[in-house]
Amino acid sequence: MFERSVKWTSILFLALCLGVVLLTTGCLFGGGGSATTTLSIGTGGTVGTITGAAEGQPLHAIDGLPQQFVQALANRPIVVLFYISGNADDTSVLDTVNRLSSSFSSYVFLTYDYKNPDSYGTLTSLLDIPYTPYVALIDGAGAVQKVFSGYVDEGSLNQALVNLGKP
Repeated sequence: MFERSVKWTSILFLALCLGVVLLTTGCLFGGGGSATTTLSIGTGGTVGTITGAAEGQPLHAIDGLPQQFVQALANRPIVVLFYISGNADDTSVLDTVNRLSSSFSSYVFLTYDYKNPDSYGTLTSLLDIPYTPYVALIDGAGAVQKVFSGYVDEGSLNQALVNLGKP
């Protein structure tokens, strides 16, 4: 009888610990008051995450940003691409961005090789980049409107750029 009591006590203790872990994890990572907005984007099911700047909210300049970015912020649409040179998806998206830039001459196109942090400073912190290729579309008011994290095809990116220019 004593063994059965110890066994049930152990099981109840483990269940209680598991419940506390699940509750704590849910409270820390699962909601209420978070400044993170997750967006489902594109036909490929890519997902982008904007932390600190919810979709449609203006970005606020922080120290260490590239001068070109700061000058363009809140003046005209900005397309920011982070890529890693040599990676197939990154190279494909870079080529697409370069091709599309000629059709959207009123936009500022900024491309940054992730391997060269001196060129982009704290921009990765501002945009909270999870992985490359990463394309952020920022409207003329300085608000992030769309994020592509991972491969994006030319048609989807072109349509997003057209939409970015609409009032």
